Amino acid sequence: MPSELREQGSGTAPAPRQGAAVRSRWWRPQPLGAHAIAPAYAALALAWIAFSDQFVHTLFSDPAVRAEAQTVKGTVFVLVTATLLYALIRRSERRLSALGAELRATVDGMADCVLVVDERGVIVEANRAAVALVGAASKEEILGPLEVWARRFQLRAQDGTPIGSDRFAAMRVIGGEPVAQYDALLRRADGRDVYVSVAATPVPRPGKPPLAVSVVRDVTAARRVEEMREEFLSTAAHEFKTPLAVIKAYAQLMARREPDEVRALAVIQRQVDRLTRLLEDILESSRLRIDDGAGRAEQFDLSALARAAADRLRPAAPGHLLEIEANGEVPVVADRERIERVVANLLENAVRFSPQGGEVRIRVETAAGEARLSVADHGIGIPPDRQDQVFRRYYRAHSGTPEGDCSGLGLGLEASRAVVERYGGRMWFESAPGEGSTFHFGLPLPREERRT
Repeated sequence: MPSELREQGSGTAPAPRQGAAVRSRWWRPQPLGAHAIAPAYAALALAWIAFSDQFVHTLFSDPAVRAEAQTVKGTVFVLVTATLLYALIRRSERRLSALGAELRATVDGMADCVLVVDERGVIVEANRAAVALVGAASKEEILGPLEVWARRFQLRAQDGTPIGSDRFAAMRVIGGEPVAQYDALLRRADGRDVYVSVAATPVPRPGKPPLAVSVVRDVTAARRVEEMREEFLSTAAHEFKTPLAVIKAYAQLMARREPDEVRALAVIQRQVDRLTRLLEDILESSRLRIDDGAGRAEQFDLSALARAAADRLRPAAPGHLLEIEANGEVPVVADRERIERVVANLLENAVRFSPQGGEVRIRVETAAGEARLSVADHGIGIPPDRQDQVFRRYYRAHSGTPEGDCSGLGLGLEASRAVVERYGGRMWFESAPGEGSTFHFGLPLPREERRT
């Protein structure tokens, strides 16, 4: 018995050879596209006209009969052409319909809310997840002007302020932005608030303004977990501060009673101070996430604050020369304690990442309606491939490098930038490996100062 039949009889189908599979796919007829149909139709039409006229002229000698045959020939040509065109159009419609059904099924099956917005700012399509997210009874309740949808479901920033139509992600991408996104809060039809992440991208249309596809993701559960984590970190940091304060107090007391142990006790005090600073970073980072408000704000002199911060740090950095450049008073309006922590963090980083000592220069000035403070050192600098991650939470730019042991928790710069931005400011830096770093931040000057 041939081997093929034995395999078939045993119930195991023989595996097709790779070459046969390739040949079968190659010989499978493929549908013609528009670029192939048009030339083929033109060639067939020209051939029909040329050879059918010759055929009629040869077959019929009587002019009257020949004219009737030409009429019949033209009628047949029209009917056949119309039939072929109808078949092609129907096939294209079926394909488009099938593709549209597949796309609708795909979008409807997505777990995230999807809204399609046209150039007028009107929601023209939504999926089932969009209906479920806001607790609407049907899709028709969602369709309509995006601004009306935002008012109905109270779309607002995480601090509770309403989000204007100029900040809608969909309208921003229709206006030309490649991608737009933000975090927000909305109220469902049942009155429950949910945290959402909104992102939009444009869909180009030839000869027409683009559509915007907005994806709204419910991040309430992740937000709750983050809040619980921040509350835990804040509570733990508070609990650690008390025993650390007691340890430092007893170390200071023992240093007065035991002069021979002053050096060892000084080491204990420095390490306690280091742990206290780390706890302060954890507390500040947690507070910034739990408290969405701007906090307290008062007017104070940034120059005086910088001098006080430098004076406090000098005893702990005897190998560094802390110099301040400031021309007169530089007023700002913000939370004094938080800005003081920002300045202290920048100074401590400059000292920490300048292990060989040297000059640390603090400059305070006004420029372009801003109060600006910069801290420059001549330390180890930041590798170029790591600079774009410097302000990311828990990121340590020197982790895995020989200088990695002088890194902290990766919270100070992230928290510092968050504080500065909370009061309408900005933070940036320049750095080069082996040459040092300069960190800057700017805060808006009070209105009366900007007018003078």
